[in-house]
Amino acid sequence: MKNWISRIVGVAMAALVCAPAILAQRDTLGAAAGDRYVISAKAGGVNYVSGPVGVVRTEGKSGQLLKGDAIEIGDRVSTGAEGKAEILLNPGSYLRLGPLSAFEFTTTNLDDLQIKLDSGSAIFEVFATEDFAVTVNTPKAKFTLIDSGIYRVDADGKISVWKGKARIGDDEKATVKSGREGSMASSGALIAKFDRDEKDALDIWSKDRAKELARISGSLERRAMRTDLMRSFLGRQWNMYNSFGLWIYDPFSRSNCFLPFGYGWGSPYGYGFGHSIWYYNLPNAVFTPPPTATGGPVVRQVKPGRNGAGPGPVRQPPFAAVQGSSGSTGREIRQTKPGRSIDPVFDPDPIRSGGGGFPSAAPVPSAPDPIRVPARQSKPGRPID
Repeated sequence: MKNWISRIVGVAMAALVCAPAILAQRDTLGAAAGDRYVISAKAGGVNYVSGPVGVVRTEGKSGQLLKGDAIEIGDRVSTGAEGKAEILLNPGSYLRLGPLSAFEFTTTNLDDLQIKLDSGSAIFEVFATEDFAVTVNTPKAKFTLIDSGIYRVDADGKISVWKGKARIGDDEKATVKSGREGSMASSGALIAKFDRDEKDALDIWSKDRAKELARISGSLERRAMRTDLMRSFLGRQWNMYNSFGLWIYDPFSRSNCFLPFGYGWGSPYGYGFGHSIWYYNLPNAVFTPPPTATGGPVVRQVKPGRNGAGPGPVRQPPFAAVQGSSGSTGREIRQTKPGRSIDPVFDPDPIRSGGGGFPSAAPVPSAPDPIRVPARQSKPGRPID
């Protein structure tokens, strides 16, 4: 009898000793599963580093820049003779810094991103519009990227527009379009054609990176992504009304890639991203406009952009009040993110298994007599040779 009691006590003691370790292991595994993808809408992440790249920080430790670091306003990044770096801008947009170059952020606001290129050259692959522009200041000129596209900016005061549209200085008439380069002289803006067949190592590397990152976007795992998207959404890390999409950190490639809010998207280089956020079957709360400080809806709507790759925000309510047939005021149901304006009752995402239809977990908000918005597909851009 005593031996039996002693055995029970021994087993109980062993269980008490092992329990914390088991619980800790379960928490670790749970955290690992929950943090498989890191979701963000911030600018400033370091996505790629090759060769000697340094950073002088306004706060914190300066030194060598590493992949996964974050660049804050005023931090100065510089590359050596063999150095290159890729920095995340607003979601879907990248700054690719060439050798013997230096830059810093003046602001990191997603709708007013400003960069100072002190020396060397950088390529900007961006989604932009007049209301969602990227501004690049050099010692000799200021350039505003006002359309989705691919731009090369040299610190000596020159911009080459491979695709898109840019403005020199504050002159509305000094517009540089695709296939042209611009600079500022004492007499004013100078704009001329350039030979797009002439590409150097920076141009080639930028296009190769765009192709690889688009491939990663198309390979994101659906089930794990859905969980992590909801975790980050509930943590108020993003909403669908303040950017073109999301940065997704993929642990398998150890890189951030772009998840667009609209479907049918391609990068400015013409490489398709595969799935959009509709593919992940998120609940309706995700698609509901957040209130402003005054209690009303946010006032930004995104509609398809130009050049086949970029959308753009315009300042108007995402849900417009309409008059129902019964006299009551309803809401016009309209997709408010890139790709196209659509009626969310229908979600004909060509990649969704099972065809069209609004996600089953996301019932359409009730709205008496909603006005149907014509569906217009935003076509992916054509590849740049």
